Amino acid sequence: MLNVINGRIVTETGIIEGNLYIKNERIHSITSDKIFEGDVIDAKNQLVTPGFIDIHCHGGGGQLFSHDPETALKAHKKRGTLGILPTIGYNMPKEVFLEGVKKCVLLNDAAVLGINCEGPFINKEYGADTRNVRKIEEEEYEAIYDEGKGRIRIWTFSPELENAELFKDFLETKKEIIPCAGHTGCNREQLKRTKLVCHLYDGMGPKERACRDIHETGTAEAVLSDENLYAELIADCKGVHVSDLLLKVTCRAMGEDKIILISDAISTKEDYSDGDLNYNELGQLSGSLMTVNLAVCNMVKHTGIKWHQAVKMATLNPAVLLGLDREIGSLVVGKKANVVIMSEEGNVYHVIENGRIYQ
Repeated sequence: MLNVINGRIVTETGIIEGNLYIKNERIHSITSDKIFEGDVIDAKNQLVTPGFIDIHCHGGGGQLFSHDPETALKAHKKRGTLGILPTIGYNMPKEVFLEGVKKCVLLNDAAVLGINCEGPFINKEYGADTRNVRKIEEEEYEAIYDEGKGRIRIWTFSPELENAELFKDFLETKKEIIPCAGHTGCNREQLKRTKLVCHLYDGMGPKERACRDIHETGTAEAVLSDENLYAELIADCKGVHVSDLLLKVTCRAMGEDKIILISDAISTKEDYSDGDLNYNELGQLSGSLMTVNLAVCNMVKHTGIKWHQAVKMATLNPAVLLGLDREIGSLVVGKKANVVIMSEEGNVYHVIENGRIYQ
């Protein structure tokens, strides 16, 4: 048995001050009583959260998942991400994209919940470094799917592209894959038959207004008005990807159940004193350098929502989206004991994976 005592335990509905007990890799109980069987971790009144789940992450520790997935995974696990979808980016040539998928398939770790293919079928008008984006072609998407060996869980594409409806038909035959709209200027009609939106507001249209004095409704507004869609959000420390005002608007429009915080990390850092943004070789804003526990802290800072609401956006919501919420995503008796002890500033003190302290 492993005992986490004196913690501020973040549940689905609020914070409980008390102790969390783990037995046989599962959460055994959450109580105010103290039981001193087995090892004891004193949380010292820090936050005790579920293991974080990052559904959109390109790399960490100086490496992309497509190049060195083991190094990238360790960089995120040590900061509490215990469920992850390694993400292959649209900016890669065809063979490099396929090789990246192949490497992630071979990554043998329980924290890897599948693969996210961000492209390569996206609108070249939306996103950083779109030189390698490609048209939707059956031969290529079937090759990518075959290389994925059934592990692809999210596939991002631009719904306004030619052959997008045929691609949706293809995805509907693959029940494990979540169709995701992204890097797009699509309208409400074109969003149909998608379930998720890639980093809401980023890489998204319209680029121009038909009338400068009228606020035009575009892709983002279509998302906000659709009660069935989930939306990824990048909450960086300075509110560059999404401003604090837009983050607040999104919380009010979508509620706490449909927002999923992501890192969109290209890599990670040890010292975040100078921020968490990433810029590519062209000088374009391109993903981030953060881990998703920091996105949770940033969300609280920018919006003022409660800790349990922000944590839910990086734990339970992605678990529900992936159909894994019976096992992971919240601190509930009987679920897998994936637990993180961290400060309100995002400093991680302990990571517990499947009931064992992660070293």
